[in-house]
Amino acid sequence: MHDTDDKLISSFNMQDFIFRIGEVSKMTGVSPRQLRYWEKKGYVKSTRVEKLASRVFDFSNFVLIKLMKYYLDDGYTLTTAYQKATQFKSRIAFLYSFFKRVDHGCHEVDGKRMADMGYFDDAHTKRLYGYIGDNGDVKYRVKTIED
Repeated sequence: MHDTDDKLISSFNMQDFIFRIGEVSKMTGVSPRQLRYWEKKGYVKSTRVEKLASRVFDFSNFVLIKLMKYYLDDGYTLTTAYQKATQFKSRIAFLYSFFKRVDHGCHEVDGKRMADMGYFDDAHTKRLYGYIGDNGDVKYRVKTIED
C-alpha cells in the first residue's frame, strides 16, 4: 500500500465504532434479550460506557453478531453458528493482512485496469497483475519488467 493509503486506513480506528445494544439489535435483527444471552454464554462481549450508561458493543463484536445471525438463519445451532462466525472472521483477517501486503496499486496494462500484486520472481524481473475478465472471472498476467 502507499503511505497515503496507510495513513487513511489507520485513521479509521475500529475501536472507536461502538454501538448500543438497541442499535446492534436493529442493525442485526437479534433481539436485546438474545444479545444478553449470547453475552452470558461468552459468545460476544460488551462493555459498559459510563458516558452512555448502557451496554455497548465494539465493531468486532458487531461483525461477530451479524455473522452469527446469518448462520443461525441458515439453520445452524448457536454453538455452530459461533464457530463458523469466528472461523469466517479469522479468514477475513488473514485475507485483509495478505492483500494489504500485495497491494501495489492499480495500473493500465495492455489496455486493461489491473491490480499490481508485486514481484513474481525472486530476481525482481517480473510482476504479477490481476484483473477481472469480461465475463467476471479473475485473470492473472505476468509481465517482464522493462528497464
